[in-house]
Amino acid sequence: MRNRAPVGAVLAVAATTGLLLAGCSSSGSGDGPAPDRTRATGAPPGTGAPRPGAERRADGAELLYRAEGGRSAQNPAFAPDGRSVLLTEFADGYNRGAAALEVLPLEGERKPHKVLDEPDRAAVNLPGTSWSAAAGAFTFATDRESGHDEVWLMTPGGAPERVTSHTDGSGYNEPSFSPDGEWIVFQQSWEPEHAAVHGDSAEQDSLWKVRRGGGAPVRLVDGRGTGTDNRQPNWSPTGDRIVFQRRDAGTESWSLWTVEADGTGLRRVVDAPGEHTDPSWSPDGRYLVFSSDLGDLPRAQVFVVAADGGRPVRVTRDDASYDGAPSWSPDGRWIAFESAPGGESHPAALWRIPAPTP
Repeated sequence: MRNRAPVGAVLAVAATTGLLLAGCSSSGSGDGPAPDRTRATGAPPGTGAPRPGAERRADGAELLYRAEGGRSAQNPAFAPDGRSVLLTEFADGYNRGAAALEVLPLEGERKPHKVLDEPDRAAVNLPGTSWSAAAGAFTFATDRESGHDEVWLMTPGGAPERVTSHTDGSGYNEPSFSPDGEWIVFQQSWEPEHAAVHGDSAEQDSLWKVRRGGGAPVRLVDGRGTGTDNRQPNWSPTGDRIVFQRRDAGTESWSLWTVEADGTGLRRVVDAPGEHTDPSWSPDGRYLVFSSDLGDLPRAQVFVVAADGGRPVRVTRDDASYDGAPSWSPDGRWIAFESAPGGESHPAALWRIPAPTP
């Protein structure tokens, strides 16, 4: 599954969706009939309809962008208007090497333009709610200036603005905005040498939030205090809950959880066997999209589940590829994701697929 190392560690190594889940037929593995993908759209030109001549897969996914020269395009996060996506492009393959932030227009020739590209540095965004309409900015993590990962933000066309500053040896990663743009939730990660006794499998990352303008972070989920590893937090569109992936100490099994915005009310969403990661929300906050090998799939695929739990529904269907890091479009019609043919040892490209419909 896609469990990205902290940015510094990577460099050291080299609207209403119309979805009705209750009406979807699926087996216990979530591998039921393919969703209906014939729904007409009223989205702006270039965002709500397939692009003529675009490369397509058998499951209906449409290619958005494939990088060249062994570079890996990852972590799509839609702009608030749905006309472009923010992405991370790794220089040396999947989660490897320096990484640049880019914006990919979904109209025209779909050629990305770089917004932050620094030699020997990695700037990495989180799929989901990393681009905020209320804040007029997107948030990301990078080790620029400090040499370890901090939370930053940028306005389109502006300069990077540092949000956090700390010196305890951890990294602040995977940030996403609250819907009012006032808060950023993030993951505190520790390098393997600082992790608990069993190395990477025993990492115990915590979740925090911080004001957009900086200040003292507020801890929401205490990884070390609970013996759990907590990653990739995404704030709900309604502002009341945050979804994230969690595993208990001594296990490699990830599940999906939510927590209230004040750190109370922990709740497990998906507890079926499997590796469930990369969660983010539908634009109405009623559903979650995530990556999973549910049903012992050979490689993770994209699934959707009701935010209050239930049977996951499979969305992508390409067992030869790893599909992950999904984000729902603001108009509710599309799910963008990264896909690596043959698995995560290979560079990924960005795709989109129609969101499931009744």
